[in-house]
Amino acid sequence: MRRTHIHSSATRLVATSTALGALVLAGAGSTAAHAAEPYAYSTTLTFDKNPSDPSNSRLYWRVFRTYESGRQVKVREVSWRAGSGLGVKNECTKNRGWLPNGYYDVTLYMQYNGSAIKGVVFKLSDKKCAAGTATRTELFIHSEMTRTGGQGGIESQRWTDRNPNDYLSQGCIKLNPTDVKALAAQYQQYHRAGTAVRGKLAVVS
Repeated sequence: MRRTHIHSSATRLVATSTALGALVLAGAGSTAAHAAEPYAYSTTLTFDKNPSDPSNSRLYWRVFRTYESGRQVKVREVSWRAGSGLGVKNECTKNRGWLPNGYYDVTLYMQYNGSAIKGVVFKLSDKKCAAGTATRTELFIHSEMTRTGGQGGIESQRWTDRNPNDYLSQGCIKLNPTDVKALAAQYQQYHRAGTAVRGKLAVVS
C-alpha cells in the first residue's frame, strides 16, 4: 500500500507538471510571437510656435516604434524651449518674421562654419510663405557657439540669454547650446550627419 501511494503521488506530480509546462510554453509562445513581430523606428521633429511669445516656443523630438500590424508606440519624447523670429508673426517678413508653417528638409552639421552661424546646426530647406510673396532662405536650427561647439568672445558666438534675448533670431529656430547638442545626439541615433532627410521638420502654430 505504501508503494502504491508513492507511485500515485508521483503520477499526479508528473501530470501536474506537464499541464503547468504546457501553460508556460503557451504563454511564452504568445510573448515570443509578439516580440518577434517585425517593427521599424521612425522619428519626428516638430516646432510648435507660441503666438503669445515666439521666443518661448517649443521644439519636440519624438521616436516611434511601428509594428508590421500597423500598431505604433511612442517610445521617446523630448522637448526644448526654442525661438523663431524677432517677435514678428508675419511669416512673409524676411529676416524678422517667424518660420512659415509646413515641412522642411533637414541636414545636420556638427562643425558648421558659416559667416555668422557656427557649430552644431541643422540646415533647413528654403520655404515660401503662405501668401506666396516671399521665399525664406538661409534657415537653420542653431545656437550661438564657435565652430567647434565652445563659447567664443563675440556675442554671436556666446549665449547670454538676456541683453539680448538669445532666443530671438532673424527667422531661424534657436536653442541654447546645451539643448542643440542634446538634439543632435538624439538625432544621430537614427540619422547621419551631413545627409539631408526630406520633410523631417514640421513647423506648426
